[in-house]
Amino acid sequence: MHYPLIHTLLALAMAYHTGVHNIQAAKTVEEIMNALYYNKRDYAYIKENYKRLANAIAKQAHYDNLTTDPEKTAKVMEKAFEKTFKIIDKLLPEVNEENLEVLGRAIHMSTDDPFVVLRNAGIDIEPELEEFRQFLAEISGKKIEAKKPKSPETKKAVEDVKSSSLSQARLEVLSILNGLEFAGFTEDAKRRAIERLSMKVEELLKADPTPENLQALGLYTFALEAIRREKLERLGKL
Repeated sequence: MHYPLIHTLLALAMAYHTGVHNIQAAKTVEEIMNALYYNKRDYAYIKENYKRLANAIAKQAHYDNLTTDPEKTAKVMEKAFEKTFKIIDKLLPEVNEENLEVLGRAIHMSTDDPFVVLRNAGIDIEPELEEFRQFLAEISGKKIEAKKPKSPETKKAVEDVKSSSLSQARLEVLSILNGLEFAGFTEDAKRRAIERLSMKVEELLKADPTPENLQALGLYTFALEAIRREKLERLGKL
């Protein structure tokens, strides 16, 4: 469960650091994440060795021609790891049935505002997401103004847009999964699903890193990795 979250946030950091807002930023991070996954490294290992992993990602980025200064990239990725851990530790303090059930309800297609579900369960990650958003702005050389309080009318309009955007992401993933099942999970169907999801990831890497876009990006990335690794039963449960 930790892998898609880490992959999503680190890919965003790589995209904003290098200015390469396409699937390559995600693939560079994926090279290291795959090595960890296949060696069955858990979240505790990642937290303990994140500086070494940041250096490995920086070297991979240099190899992929995303950066000419791997030392600087390593420092940026170290900070990205640290801020990612803050989000994950708040969102998923431990992997158990109760926490996974809360996350499942938060991203369910019938949920209009996932943050309400999380807050009701005692989880408020909006401050950590805003901190990550500011971090992305800093490494890209742009300054993001702090959010100002909204009027009730403006708040309702924004929430309506949020609901529409999140529902679209959930429906897209469900549509892809249903299409795969209908096609009998053939290699061609999986290839087309991966292409479709990769396109969505690339679009969101270019978008404003709002909490809603981060969540949608996490959904698409989870689905992408589940299909690539043929862990479709996990995607179906989620």
